[in-house]
Amino acid sequence: MDSQQIKTMAARLGADICGIADVGRFLDAPKGFHPLDIMAETRSVIVIAKPLSRTAYQSSNLVSYTLLRNRILVLLDDIAIRMCEEIEATGARALPIPSAEPYQFWDTGLRHGRGILSLKHSAQLAGIGTLGRNTVLLNPRYGNRLWLGAVLTDLKLTPDPMLDKQCLEGCRLCLDACPQGALDGTTIVQKLCRERSFQASEGGGWYYDCCECLQACPNAG
Repeated sequence: MDSQQIKTMAARLGADICGIADVGRFLDAPKGFHPLDIMAETRSVIVIAKPLSRTAYQSSNLVSYTLLRNRILVLLDDIAIRMCEEIEATGARALPIPSAEPYQFWDTGLRHGRGILSLKHSAQLAGIGTLGRNTVLLNPRYGNRLWLGAVLTDLKLTPDPMLDKQCLEGCRLCLDACPQGALDGTTIVQKLCRERSFQASEGGGWYYDCCECLQACPNAG
């Protein structure tokens, strides 16, 4: 299979965006979180994405945002699994990367979770977007509304060109909007962010209660 066939497959299965990165681009991946640490035969990383609706991002009540986020992550995992099945049917190897949970790496004290592969950095290397100062991926069409999934494969695919940085020079809107002071323009203090943005309901379940940094961004899409 070639890159165009992969992208056609991803679109047929429901992905709105598909980008490809050569494994050689992951030179700065931390030890233990490199694609080769997950699948030693990896030659290409396929990144897929679906946007969450603009209305949900701008709503003053984020319960619908939470619903859409949760369902989109399930859809992305389903697409990744289906892609792996079709790739493996050709005799190649393919492995899906979880779009969110489960977190194998979790620091309870800092409430800091890490996926086995950074999807936003993978998306940047696959030409889907660039990282904003709030550490969220920015895409030219969908702004900061994308949720991501990925597939590792031993197929040697043509990578997509990477994009130029989209953050406006000197912009601090997302940093200043964070009510927790969790952003410094380079990273995010997950403990501070989660204390405000993740809320549990006595009626059961959890929901988002803050996305101020996303709403303030001029690249909100």
